[in-house]
Amino acid sequence: MATSTKTQIQGAPTAGPSDAPKAKRASMVADQIIKDVIAGGWQVGQILGSEAELLARYQVSRAVFREAVRLVEHQQVARTRRGPGGGLVVTEPTVDAVIDAVVLYLYRAEARLDEVFEARLVLEDIAAGLAPTRLEEQDLATLRAFADDAQPLAPADPRALHSLVAAMSRNPAVELFVDVLTRVAMLYSSGWHDVGPAAHAETTHAHARIAQAVMSGDASTAQHRMRRHLEAEADYLRKRRSARQLLPGSAIALSQSANGKRAETVARCITQQVVDDGLQPGQLVGTEPELIAREGVSRAVFREAVRLLEHHQIARMRRGPGGGLFVFEPSAAAVSEVAAIYLARRGMRLSDLAEVRTGVEIAIAGLAAARIDADGAVAIKDALDREANTPADERPDVVHDLHAAVAAAAGNRVLELIALVLIRLSLIYQIERLASGASEQISAEALRAHEGIAAAVEAGDRELALHRMRRHLEARSSLVDCAIDHAPAPRPAAPSGSGLGHVPAGVGGD
Repeated sequence: MATSTKTQIQGAPTAGPSDAPKAKRASMVADQIIKDVIAGGWQVGQILGSEAELLARYQVSRAVFREAVRLVEHQQVARTRRGPGGGLVVTEPTVDAVIDAVVLYLYRAEARLDEVFEARLVLEDIAAGLAPTRLEEQDLATLRAFADDAQPLAPADPRALHSLVAAMSRNPAVELFVDVLTRVAMLYSSGWHDVGPAAHAETTHAHARIAQAVMSGDASTAQHRMRRHLEAEADYLRKRRSARQLLPGSAIALSQSANGKRAETVARCITQQVVDDGLQPGQLVGTEPELIAREGVSRAVFREAVRLLEHHQIARMRRGPGGGLFVFEPSAAAVSEVAAIYLARRGMRLSDLAEVRTGVEIAIAGLAAARIDADGAVAIKDALDREANTPADERPDVVHDLHAAVAAAAGNRVLELIALVLIRLSLIYQIERLASGASEQISAEALRAHEGIAAAVEAGDRELALHRMRRHLEARSSLVDCAIDHAPAPRPAAPSGSGLGHVPAGVGGD
């Protein structure tokens, strides 16, 4: 899958040569299990098969398969049920797991409150633009409660209007991101629910005006009022003595999975230690014997916990003299995976993905043009070089890299994370139903469009970057629409027993 450029931290461990192929195969099998669950309509409680049946289906060793199962269990896609009639059972990811993963990543990445509000402006602008055009009759009664500016008993939760407008966008990604970001923003300030009568009255008035614009179907006015309200809210929080630009460690609350495995408990304890002690990338958490003794578990349980920590880019084990468990550089890969899987479960359609990705990446292109630096320019050039030098049949592996590099150059870790979630969704939703001619056309046009976007961003030409990114994403959506049967969501083909030789590498086109 495509990811943004990663910085190698001096002293941070890397996977050993013997571990890397096994980890890669396990990741591929886990990815195929996810695709098979989606193909089957994500029927919670359905048994995908026994271990023996799935080993034959995916044609891998028991060790690789069990590693893959650990990954899908932690992503809340499926879990193992022991005993007669058991096997790999489909489960359901939760929004709390997404929020916990986002908070942990933003804390470790030291994302600032200003970045959260900048991302909220982008996402809630999209929500306020879509909601008035998709308003349903039953929504009016709820909105009227907000529109009554004189109502003395306004909703106690200041996030309620924002969540409502996002839900009315009828776009699962917009709804999720707005919900997550409104919750996360409050974690930067203690006592946010006690804002005082003056601020409460201003918030009530602003919400009433937004509700009125949405009810009247006036998207541009709703967007304008939402933006002014969010700018005022951000300014208010910046001035509060209890507010801070960085998330406090107390905001971290790791949710437990339903099966409550001991290895996951150990992984959470070690994660909490990294957070509480402020350990930095490259620092030692402890040696294997020390941590096994401290946690009071077997070596097998501890090593399973380490696999989870490595998967989530929290810490990695270095073997041999001077080895141990070392903190790793924060990465958005694991959290983008969890969020993308959650949205896939929600029935995210290609049309939903296209509209939110267009809105987010156009905004990102403008920010990148304004903030591009030498490192960002190098990353963008590297992404273009990889795309240009990759054979056509392997291009799906790298075709999203330019978008990830532009997102990184925008200088906003929150928006970059959202972009990576959308990229991951594009990879989960395989465009295998594209006619071959359309797939070739997308591939041929993508590199030229990417070169134009990169040139505008590197030149600092915001308007041209916005224009080219918009044209590129709209053209891609049009090509896909022409070739895809308009089903609710593209479904990867169910496995035919032919193994990993048929695992798709990624989206056929950008």
